[in-house]
Amino acid sequence: MAIEDDAESCGSRAVDSLVHVNPRHHRQKLDVFHQVLNRIRHSNYAEANLPGFDNHLWLHFSRLPARYALDVTVEREEDVLTHKRLLHLAEDPANRPAFEVRMVQVYPVFPAQSIDSVHSDSSMQEDAQSAYHSCRQGIHPPPTFGSSSNLEALALQARRYHVEDGGSAVNSTSGPFRPMHEITFSTVDRPKLLSQLTSLLAEIGLNIQEAHAFSTTDGYSLDVFVVDGWPSEEIEELKNALEKEILKSKLQEQSYSRKSSVMTEHVKERVVSLPSCVEIPTDGTDVWEIDARQLKIENRIASGSYADLYRGTYCSQEVAIKVLKPEQITREMLREFSQEVYIMRKIRHKNVVQFIGACTRSPNLCIVTEFMARGSIFTQSSR
Repeated sequence: MAIEDDAESCGSRAVDSLVHVNPRHHRQKLDVFHQVLNRIRHSNYAEANLPGFDNHLWLHFSRLPARYALDVTVEREEDVLTHKRLLHLAEDPANRPAFEVRMVQVYPVFPAQSIDSVHSDSSMQEDAQSAYHSCRQGIHPPPTFGSSSNLEALALQARRYHVEDGGSAVNSTSGPFRPMHEITFSTVDRPKLLSQLTSLLAEIGLNIQEAHAFSTTDGYSLDVFVVDGWPSEEIEELKNALEKEILKSKLQEQSYSRKSSVMTEHVKERVVSLPSCVEIPTDGTDVWEIDARQLKIENRIASGSYADLYRGTYCSQEVAIKVLKPEQITREMLREFSQEVYIMRKIRHKNVVQFIGACTRSPNLCIVTEFMARGSIFTQSSR
């Protein structure tokens, strides 16, 4: 699988603002825009007659990275209109992810002498060359972003298998040029989106041969996949399979969201049912209660099942802060917390980390000790 990867690769935001735009890329993007616009006008697309169409088309190119304009096949102006339409549909949450499916055909690229080697007779060479160039017209159009060497190699391999099986090298309508599907998605851009889309395609048995991923300046994505593996050329069947898989994915997300909500409410109930303040036995001779507002928690340095350990400061002193996880708190944990504070405040020894204080009021239950910059004895002994 070939995925385009450069400075503006998958998941990266386009930054073609007037401040950061690359002048050369801007000129190239403008040139592609004019070429596509002229082709749309000459092809008499109804959209071209809508008020402000020119501005809307330029906005489409402007919101996408320069790589989009540089890679798109200018002769496929209808694909640009499809991308523009999908991005517009994705603005409505009910349409996400918006997608389109079409058949594409990829052809191998090989030098003229490879054709010559098939037929030594001059008339046969002419027939082969004529057939090769005519087949480039194709039953189906090429991919939106041309053909990478990866796709062309697959097509060339298929051609070789066809000839080895006894097929004609000049027959442009049979096996060597295998059709594929191009699937384009648009939705709100988010982390791990590309991974989710590739998983969705894999679930219905599709093999990704090439992918192009773009992010717009206003937070949307445009992801184009060239795939094979679908058993027929029927587009509607593939669309139905995609819709079912998307619905299945949405239902799973909703189920997960409901479970998370129930767990959150359960945690709240547990916290509410616990006392607002942990009682620590005292003899009245020391003061160890810390005002949480005077604590500054910084980076986390360790984590356990019931508490996280942070580095921080207390009254300008560098400290270690052990914070109990609210969702894990039980009455038994509170009892152990109370006992730990009671014992630690009684211990003063040069070989034992110094206890500074504790916060005993929910939800800021924590124990504050001196910070040992060189780590624990275990850390030192294992070096």
